[in-house]
Amino acid sequence: MDRQADILVVFIDADDMQHIFTGWPAHICLAACLSSEGTCKLVVFHREERGEIAARLVRAQGLDRTHTCFVPQVPGFRTRSFKYSDERRLLALVGSNPEILHEAVDYAMNYTYALEEGLDPAAVLGLPPAGAESAAEAAREPNPLLPEFLRRSALNGGRPRFSSVRARKAEALAG
Repeated sequence: MDRQADILVVFIDADDMQHIFTGWPAHICLAACLSSEGTCKLVVFHREERGEIAARLVRAQGLDRTHTCFVPQVPGFRTRSFKYSDERRLLALVGSNPEILHEAVDYAMNYTYALEEGLDPAAVLGLPPAGAESAAEAAREPNPLLPEFLRRSALNGGRPRFSSVRARKAEALAG
């Protein structure tokens, strides 16, 4: 990554994800948030949320908008080039985490449920409200509409977080 960008967010379309995981739900995409420190956070979202996901990620992850780039280009945000070889390596990394498939299936079911019931999918899924200034503000209290297991998940941090092998080894040595 260049010195100006600390976070690179790569959007992976549902069609590409279906090549990685058998049973990946249609219309569920993935955002891979790569930091200059070597961490990778994966966030699933519905294709219909494409227009708002960049701003939501910046708010929910507490990212600095000026130090965050998106691939492909998102209006109002910085972008950078992303090589095909880098994309292949990223897809291999994503494919090494089968838990993300379960999260995508759960997200798809809850999103569909919200639409069928005439509810706002963002509210049902416990996503940060549009006016939330930070992840801390949005994460104070899980959405009461969520089932108990999802509220517990939200309280425990919710999304999987990857870190480099090097970071895990350093933590193990320190502990």
